[in-house]
Amino acid sequence: MNDRECELFLENLLEFGSKYVSSGTQVKRVEDSLIKICKIYGFEHIEIYAVTSLIVATIKTKEGKHFTQSVRVTKGGTDLGSSEELNNIFKYICKNKPNIEELDRLINHPKKSKPKPFIKCIGYMLAAGSFAVFFGGNIYDGLAAALIGVFIYFMDYHFRLRNINNIVYTFTASFLAGVLAILCMYIGIGSNIDKVMIGDIMLFIPGLLLVNSIQEMFNKDIVAGLYKFIEALLTAVAIAGGYAMSMLMLGGLI
Repeated sequence: MNDRECELFLENLLEFGSKYVSSGTQVKRVEDSLIKICKIYGFEHIEIYAVTSLIVATIKTKEGKHFTQSVRVTKGGTDLGSSEELNNIFKYICKNKPNIEELDRLINHPKKSKPKPFIKCIGYMLAAGSFAVFFGGNIYDGLAAALIGVFIYFMDYHFRLRNINNIVYTFTASFLAGVLAILCMYIGIGSNIDKVMIGDIMLFIPGLLLVNSIQEMFNKDIVAGLYKFIEALLTAVAIAGGYAMSMLMLGGLI
């Protein structure tokens, strides 16, 4: 590779790593994946450092030239679908070693599978309704939780509230879900407000984020692990605060 190709390769590599981190993938796995890609393209000295908000990479060519770039990771969350697509791209790169132009196309202009909103909406309904019944509610509590789950789905994917800070979004969405649960009790849909709320709370619980934070710390990525752990705790506080606020404001309707 000439100097321009090395710069473009490193730029694409960091963009790929940024997307990987943004999808919720562990930073240790991101580092290992980027190092393996560099080795496939023949680079000898490779240094990759990734945390939840930054990736820095240095590579050395066979001619002895060093190239260093960094990228700021501004997005976050847990997106298993995106992580799977990126993993498929990673496998393709390892197997076929595409040229720089194709690598750029794969990373910056990937073929994305069309989302299926109806299936996602059904998933929200089934999750919320099933948990409400599982924790002791009746079928009407499950129905109320499922209806609120539809509203949560629209908040997630159509009202674009995800563009705001995640903690603020979680508090807002929890408050609105709590208000809807109280209104459902008021009009006679469901009979156990706690079971309905529990069913919908399960859609917000940052369980995977918390587990990943512990795994990061066991992998000695203390900074990334603490970042995710604190985010999980703040998310839990936002959930509790949102539902508590709805109870304080509209609890008299129950």
